Amino acid sequence: MKNYLLHICLLFCCTTALLSFDAVAQNPKQSKAYAKKAKAAKKVKKEAYTPVYHDADSDGDGVPNTRDKCIHTPKGEPVTPFGCPYDVDFDGIYDYEDSCKNEPGPRENHGCPWGDKDNDGILDNVDACPNVPGLKTFKGCPDTDGDGIPDPQDKCPKQPGTIQYEGCPPPFIDKDGDGVSDYDDLCPETPGVKTNRGCPELKPEEKAAIQKAFDNLLFETGSDVIVSSSYDALNELAKVLVNNPRYNLYLEGHTDNVGDDEANLDLSRRRALSVKNYLVSRGVLSNRITTDGFGETRPKATNETPEGRKLNRRVEMLIIQ
Repeated sequence: MKNYLLHICLLFCCTTALLSFDAVAQNPKQSKAYAKKAKAAKKVKKEAYTPVYHDADSDGDGVPNTRDKCIHTPKGEPVTPFGCPYDVDFDGIYDYEDSCKNEPGPRENHGCPWGDKDNDGILDNVDACPNVPGLKTFKGCPDTDGDGIPDPQDKCPKQPGTIQYEGCPPPFIDKDGDGVSDYDDLCPETPGVKTNRGCPELKPEEKAAIQKAFDNLLFETGSDVIVSSSYDALNELAKVLVNNPRYNLYLEGHTDNVGDDEANLDLSRRRALSVKNYLVSRGVLSNRITTDGFGETRPKATNETPEGRKLNRRVEMLIIQ
């Protein structure tokens, strides 16, 4: 028992001595170096590297990329605070590429509005013949001979023709031998005279009735309504037709060149139809009257004067058999 206690006591004493020895045996220089190293490590961790970002200006216009909405502006071009070039006319085309900076226009015309070189009222971008005045009906191209075929498609632009012959008149055929081509002859089966479009010559009283109706025929402005002062002359024409059942009537409506081409064409047709309807109301059978309208394509006189335009606003009347 005593030996056991002695043994424990010796073990405790030795352990304490060893611990004391270890603490005392530590090298002071090493301890100082260790502490310095630990302090340096702590300092490096505390002052971590922070990257520096440079605000670039790719196009050199003075507006950094982070704020520049147009980073490819040509060098030296004035820009807005957002880095985009100016667009004074607000047409979506920057001034440096806009040929008309103060007038809005489409990009396909370099920022300029479309013009009308031939002054026919049809802008150049939709005008198939921008250098020659023409009609809206034919996309700005003229129809010189009034045959309904625009000049660029007409092989005989100065002679009325047919589509079948590409705008040229058909070969001369005169079945009734009256010297008027069947193409122009309103009575191709009956010999007539040129003054009556190939139909038999009218009696003096019949000519007078037609002339009177033509001279006195008036319409309300821009309308197909017949003015009441025209009724007496039309009544006399109706009597001629009723008393001569073999006669038929051909009516052609025409206008001047004032206003829209398509509207004029429609108005010319409606006016011819109004005359027909009036004559039918006076006893003439409907199937004896044929109507057509040509708008402004067949002027009788110049459209440059009020007198000429008045002559062009007409409904021509031809009695045929």
